[in-house]
Amino acid sequence: MHKPLLLLFLSAIFFTASLKAQSYSSSLTFQKSPYAVAAIQVPFEENVVTSAVKDYMSRKGFKDSRYKDFIVFRSVPVDGNSKVYSDLYFTINRKSRSEKDITIVNLLPVKKGQTLLPAAVEDSSFISSSLTFLDSLKPYILSYSLHQEILAQQGVLAKINSKINDLKNDSGDIAKKIRGYESDLAENRNDQDKQTREINNISTGNQSALARAHKRMDKLMDRQTDYEKKLRNAREDQYKNRKALEGQRSLAEKESQTLDSLNLRRQSPGVAAP
Repeated sequence: MHKPLLLLFLSAIFFTASLKAQSYSSSLTFQKSPYAVAAIQVPFEENVVTSAVKDYMSRKGFKDSRYKDFIVFRSVPVDGNSKVYSDLYFTINRKSRSEKDITIVNLLPVKKGQTLLPAAVEDSSFISSSLTFLDSLKPYILSYSLHQEILAQQGVLAKINSKINDLKNDSGDIAKKIRGYESDLAENRNDQDKQTREINNISTGNQSALARAHKRMDKLMDRQTDYEKKLRNAREDQYKNRKALEGQRSLAEKESQTLDSLNLRRQSPGVAAP
């Protein structure tokens, strides 16, 4: 199996595994006190997951607010069949510095109207409902986050393709310049040949005519030097353009593979556009 296909395959397996992973009971420390929480782990960056949670809750009619390190949604029925409302305290953070694309979502449920009270995991009566709530939230987080990553990746690829088109246009302009300088040089050489013949036909006694003829030849030689310099610069620009074009095409292939990987994830069972 070719390496790009292998990477796509492994990425799809990893994402499918993340879909099957369930929420779990955990704890977090806030102001040096332990709190019981429900948690999930998702394979996306922190900022994207944060937007996903906010979007999901907003669609449900709940507005977010901030309290210390928490994103808070108030008066939420964690259990859809219950008339008990809770204030939901979320923390959303990347798993570690080395795993920036893995995010852990912690949900700390607090009965409506109550304040945060430290508790051990086994003492929280809301954790079971919170686990179910996160399990229902997770598919949306995955779908939303994946959709945002696809849009962002499409934007990256569009910029690269735009750069490729610019380089192609530049390549045409450079080639046109090169042809022009080559034509100018050829014409200049012909003019020098004519001027040489003219100088040879002037009598040695006609010093003024010889001076004028040599002056014209000097100008032609100066133009030749100028054209040769411009031609060298244009060919150097052409070389740089080709290298840049090769680099952008290689980058486009790499980014296309990333986009293919994301689209392959979207075909995984349980994923739908938000």
